Amino acid sequence: MNRREWLKSMSALAIGAIAGPSLLAVFDAHAASQAPAARPEFFDPAQYSLVGAVSDIIIPRTDTPGAVDAGVPLFMDQLFKAVYAKDDQARYLDAAAAFDKAGGKPFLQLSDAQRKALVKKLHAEALAAPKGGKLTPASDFVLMTKKLTMLGFFLSQPGCTQVLQYDPVPARWQPDIPLSQAGNGHAWAVEASLKI
Repeated sequence: MNRREWLKSMSALAIGAIAGPSLLAVFDAHAASQAPAARPEFFDPAQYSLVGAVSDIIIPRTDTPGAVDAGVPLFMDQLFKAVYAKDDQARYLDAAAAFDKAGGKPFLQLSDAQRKALVKKLHAEALAAPKGGKLTPASDFVLMTKKLTMLGFFLSQPGCTQVLQYDPVPARWQPDIPLSQAGNGHAWAVEASLKI
């Protein structure tokens, strides 16, 4: 092994040592959100309803379960309680308060069409901001909620087994098949759901 290979190996180990506990904490938060008696512990009822309404806009129920059906709001609650630092918790709650006022009246008092339009507008603002640029708190809330909604949904059983391709016992290996037979456009879920 030469010096360059050794440095790459040590870098990977260092990253793993830093990222590993964080990743385990995410999995622990997911497991805690799936417990039968789980209740919100970080968000107050109004914040929990707001997070649920926005996550439902991001991944709504269609022919598959949506974010709320998959328990994403409770996952986010557990994630903020167990994983996020106090500064990040405060930033998210401040952004949620700004978002709640962004529509002229409380978000949950808006019509469904107004809610969707507001989330879409603030999401577009967040994506249009220059890289490293400062986001408004309301658009920051939408972007953070989108990322966490997607994380929670694709860690859930419905996300892994009904939206992604999932084969608990893969069959024989086929090295050369047409793309149309390789999952019908769905990405693969690597592991079974993280349900205890």
